Amino acid sequence: MTDFERIPAFPGGMPVDGVYNAGPMLADDKDGPTDEDAKMRFYTGASEDDIARYAGILRENGFGGVEENENAACHAVSGSKDGVNVYAYLTKATGTVRLIRDVPGSSVRALTNDAAADGEEEICQYALYYDPVNGHSPTTTNCGMFYIIQLADNSLFLIDGGDELQCSEEALTGMYRFLRAFTGVPEGGKMRIAGWFFTHAHGDHVAACIRLLRTYPDAFDLERILYNFPSHFTVRQRCDEESFVLKETLREYAPRAAAVKLHTGMTFTLAGTRFDVLYTHEDAVRPENPEEYPFRDFNCTSTVLKMTTKSGGTVMWLGDTNTETEALVAQTVPASLWKSDVVQIAHHCFN
Repeated sequence: MTDFERIPAFPGGMPVDGVYNAGPMLADDKDGPTDEDAKMRFYTGASEDDIARYAGILRENGFGGVEENENAACHAVSGSKDGVNVYAYLTKATGTVRLIRDVPGSSVRALTNDAAADGEEEICQYALYYDPVNGHSPTTTNCGMFYIIQLADNSLFLIDGGDELQCSEEALTGMYRFLRAFTGVPEGGKMRIAGWFFTHAHGDHVAACIRLLRTYPDAFDLERILYNFPSHFTVRQRCDEESFVLKETLREYAPRAAAVKLHTGMTFTLAGTRFDVLYTHEDAVRPENPEEYPFRDFNCTSTVLKMTTKSGGTVMWLGDTNTETEALVAQTVPASLWKSDVVQIAHHCFN
């Protein structure tokens, strides 16, 4: 049975020949594609009526948990049946629908936890060592990104996590002590991580997770793993080796965590804090060449996430995204969605 035979056909637009391999979630694909890879097809010339009708078609075909989400840029529909997950979204500016047979187990419903919480969020840009001359010596590095967000219920939302060279034994001890002090959870208690979000599959964004979970395996309760890494081979074998170590670590040390592949148009709420996915690598793929990732810079596979706090403040998390992404989203995402109170400057202020 082919990838899309168990998914109802999209009811409008013109189907495009060719399938994009959007990559797995936790499966290791460094030696080739896997059975867990998400697959994506295109439909051009589609309308909002078409995507709305698709929600009904999913329900008629026995798909459960059917949800719709719409903003100024896109209209998305999702559902699941017998272990098959489907996600479809219309890019309004282009009339293009991306129909995704999603990775096994990945579900929008696994994301949201909007239970009431009395506290407020606090954001910390955690200090990672910076080499002012960009020497990249055996003991210094100029990259690394690690944001720690305390949600209103005292759980954590973590973003990325630095380079291997920034995760010495002393640095890990410092991170661990800081997280204990930040949450107030005493030694012996588990610190709740409501979600660990990784912007992209570069080593200078994942190392802290690998080393914290391996060094302190009983200290954390990791509830959700959130990212959208592309297929290693679709992007011409440019995922870093550290990203495969990350997947191995998550499989071994967080087996109960919900692992969700993020797609444009997804929205989820954790302890009153809202997150909106505004861009993934899937947006860059073009119907003219649907099997290839077209951008030169691998950093443009960074998922872009907008965060809205309980009080209405907004933060834009850009990861390492670069100019090719900027040119695309300027055409497809209205300025009203990009407006933010705080912006994480992309790619460590390079470029």
